[in-house]
Amino acid sequence: MRKARKNTATRQIIHIVGEGLTELFYFSHLKKILGYRYSISPRLFENNSIEKIEKKIKELLDEDVFVICVFDADVSRRSDAENKKMVSLKKKYENNANVILCDSLQSIEYWFLLHFEDTCRHFQDSAATERALKQYLPTYDKTRKYLEKDKWVKEILTGSKMDKACELAEKYKGRDSYSEIYKAIKKVSESL
Repeated sequence: MRKARKNTATRQIIHIVGEGLTELFYFSHLKKILGYRYSISPRLFENNSIEKIEKKIKELLDEDVFVICVFDADVSRRSDAENKKMVSLKKKYENNANVILCDSLQSIEYWFLLHFEDTCRHFQDSAATERALKQYLPTYDKTRKYLEKDKWVKEILTGSKMDKACELAEKYKGRDSYSEIYKAIKKVSESL
């Protein structure tokens, strides 16, 4: 018996791979709140190294999945070895139409900050970025207890803050502080 061919266009699966709990909860909350369509694997978000991330990207590409990879670039600034790995990862996938690498410097908190403030100033480290964010989200905390509640993401999304953040992130790419998460948001918004 032959399989009936579907006439509907098949939607490519988008899978988000990331580096830590903040990224995991942020993208999990976005998915619920905004109805974005993508897969997310919680176990893939616990202290991933560049090697682990690269291995997962390769596995997903072998399954014909579109991969969005979210990680902080500050790690690469602290170590030459890590920086080489990150540069190599970016070079390897820069022309791959099925991979979007979304790094943020110092950290994903810079992306959150762009929802509230137009800035590309240099932050010494991720702690400095976090302090700046706390001017707008005073209770912000990188603990599982705080991050697993969606209140902070709802706060970030009020008004048209996401659009503003995307515009600013695109405007400041390649600067001292940057976030490429806007690329992920553009991609998942298209899939709605």
